[in-house]
Amino acid sequence: MHAEVWPSVERAMLDNNIRNFTIFLHDDLLFGYYEYTGDDHAADQARIAADPDTQRWWTLTDPCQESLAEPGSGHWWAPMREIWHLDDHQTQGDAGRTP
Repeated sequence: MHAEVWPSVERAMLDNNIRNFTIFLHDDLLFGYYEYTGDDHAADQARIAADPDTQRWWTLTDPCQESLAEPGSGHWWAPMREIWHLDDHQTQGDAGRTP
């Protein structure tokens, strides 16, 4: 299902400042990554959640998912802490360095 996201759901995300959303699958584990370009993430997420097509999409896709969030946290997605990032603006010397 996640390989063919509905265009109206994609539009809701784009209209609410979600960019470069990628979903990966490893065995039965989904991992998602996106970049947020707005200035009020909670408000944009609320607008996405209020979108009728997105709500219908979630009705179909939610049963395919199991939350890894801390029980009682009120969150569906489990946040991950970034531990490393390769910046495309690093200097040539830093990028070619061997540990």
